[in-house]
Amino acid sequence: MNPKVNGFKSTFHRVALMVLALIHAPAVWAQTDAGWQKTWNETLAKAKQEGKVVVLGPPGDQIREAITKGFAKAFPDISIEFSGARGGELATRVKAERDAGIYSVDVLINGTSTANAYFKPMKALDPIEPALILPEVLDAKNWRDNRLEFSDRSTKFDLVFTTQTNVPLIYNPAQVKPDEVDELMDLLNPKWKGKIAVQDPIPSGTGNGVFRWVWHVLGPEKTKDFYRKIRAQAAAVDRDQRRQIEWVAQGKYPMNFGPGTIMHQLEKRGLKFAVVPHFKDYGAYLTPGFGSVMFVNRAPHPNAGKVFLNWLLTKEGQTVFSKGMGYVSRRLDVPTDHVPSYWVPKDGVRYWPGYYEEDATMSPEQIKFLKSIFGR
Repeated sequence: MNPKVNGFKSTFHRVALMVLALIHAPAVWAQTDAGWQKTWNETLAKAKQEGKVVVLGPPGDQIREAITKGFAKAFPDISIEFSGARGGELATRVKAERDAGIYSVDVLINGTSTANAYFKPMKALDPIEPALILPEVLDAKNWRDNRLEFSDRSTKFDLVFTTQTNVPLIYNPAQVKPDEVDELMDLLNPKWKGKIAVQDPIPSGTGNGVFRWVWHVLGPEKTKDFYRKIRAQAAAVDRDQRRQIEWVAQGKYPMNFGPGTIMHQLEKRGLKFAVVPHFKDYGAYLTPGFGSVMFVNRAPHPNAGKVFLNWLLTKEGQTVFSKGMGYVSRRLDVPTDHVPSYWVPKDGVRYWPGYYEEDATMSPEQIKFLKSIFGR
C-alpha cells in the first residue's frame, strides 16, 4: 500500500476519534456531575437525619468559635459538637472511650505526629479519600503541589491541609536582643541558664517536632549533646503551650523553645512577645500544626462526618480554619493576608518538611533518649 495513503488513513482515524471524544465529552461530564451530585445529596439527607457531627480539634476559643459558627452557617440543619485539646489529650480520651466500647467521635483535626503515633496504631481511622465527594475538594489544581497531601502516603488516613513555618523560639524583647538568639547554638550560651522554658519533647506536639527537626539537621550524636545541654539550661520543662507563652509575655522566663501554634491566638488577645521565625544556622521546619484531618471509623454520625470533612476542605471551610488559626492553607485559593508573617515560608531559608509518617514517628532510639533526659 502507498505509505502516503496509509499515513492519511491513520491521521484521519485519529482525528475522527478526537471529534467523537469531543462530541461525547459533555455527556461524560454530565454523568460525572450527576454522579457526585447524587452522592452528595444522599449523604446530606442522611446527615440531616443523624442531626449532628462530633469533632475533636485544636485547643483555643477562637478556633472553636470559628469552626462551629462557620459550619452552622453552611449547614444549619446539622449541629456541631466541637471539643479542643492537645493531641495527646485527645488520644487519651478516644482510647479510653474505645476501650470501653464507646464510639462518640466522627472527625479528628490535629497534628500529624498525633495521627501517626496514636490514632493510626489505635486502628481508629478510615481512609479519607472514599469520603471526599465535592469536586472542588478533589480537584488537584486547587491544592499546592497539584495534589492532596497525606502524612501517611501509603495508607492515606491523615490529610494535611495546612503547611507553615514552625517557629522554634519566642522571647521577651525587654529581656533579650534579637541578635543574641538568632542561631540555634545561641541557646547554649551560659548567660541563658535558668532562663529558658522548654516545650516537653516527649509527647506529640511542637516540642516533639522541634526535637525531630534538630535530629534531622544535627544528626543523632550532636542532637543528644544539644538536648542534654538544653535540659541543663532549662528553667522549666512544660507541656502547657499557653502557660509557657504567657510566662514569656509576663517576663517570668525570657524565652520559650518550641512554642506551640496557639501563640497566634494568644497574640491576637494582646500577649506581647518577639519571634524567631527561623535560625540563621539551621533554618526551621514546616509543619501543619493542628492542620491535618482524620476520618474516624465506627463513627456515630458517619454521613454528618463526611459533610463536615468535605466542607472543611472547600475554599469556604479552609478560609474559616485559616483565619481562626492564622495558618497557611494548602489550598491555592485561600488568602494569606491574615496570616502572621512569621508563619509564611520565606525564599532562601532552609526548611525541613517534617510531617511525613516516617519523620513524624520517633524511633526506639529517640524515645529511649528523651525518656532518659526528660522522663518524669
